[in-house]
Amino acid sequence: MFTIEQAYDLASLTALCRAARKTVQKWRNVIRAVCWVIFALGIVILAASLLLDGRVEFELLAAAAVLLLLLLFEDRLNGWISLKRMIPGTARSVTVFAGDAYTVTTDALETRYQYENITALCESERYFFLFLGKKHGQIFDKQGFRQGDPDAFRVWLEQRTGKTFQTIK
Repeated sequence: MFTIEQAYDLASLTALCRAARKTVQKWRNVIRAVCWVIFALGIVILAASLLLDGRVEFELLAAAAVLLLLLLFEDRLNGWISLKRMIPGTARSVTVFAGDAYTVTTDALETRYQYENITALCESERYFFLFLGKKHGQIFDKQGFRQGDPDAFRVWLEQRTGKTFQTIK
């Protein structure tokens, strides 16, 4: 049996959004690449405009700056939005992994999940991520183990789900 305590904050939710983008939502990387190409073309057009005209187009500069910020901070923005949408009383959880299911308990609710509903597993240096589809993920801090340890948990969960953890940076 494993017990993990987790606090959901901006850093952890940003990590969860990054993990989702790199694993279960890979199609977003295509959209992101297109945005980067559009941004690069916009910069080229802006530079050409400035060279030919000799004047600054503030609207173009503002649009380029906004697009750059959105691309660079996409995961953080999505994490912030997730944090703002959290149900009150769910910012901290204790999860018990045992038997054929695991239970997540917060101040507001208690939810039981079956292991066969996990669609993907991944981990970073600090967190484990469990995905139950493309839009629902759970994060578990490796430092939050009350019972068990991260290495044993990794092996146990891979055996339980039949899936392998994907490592992300």
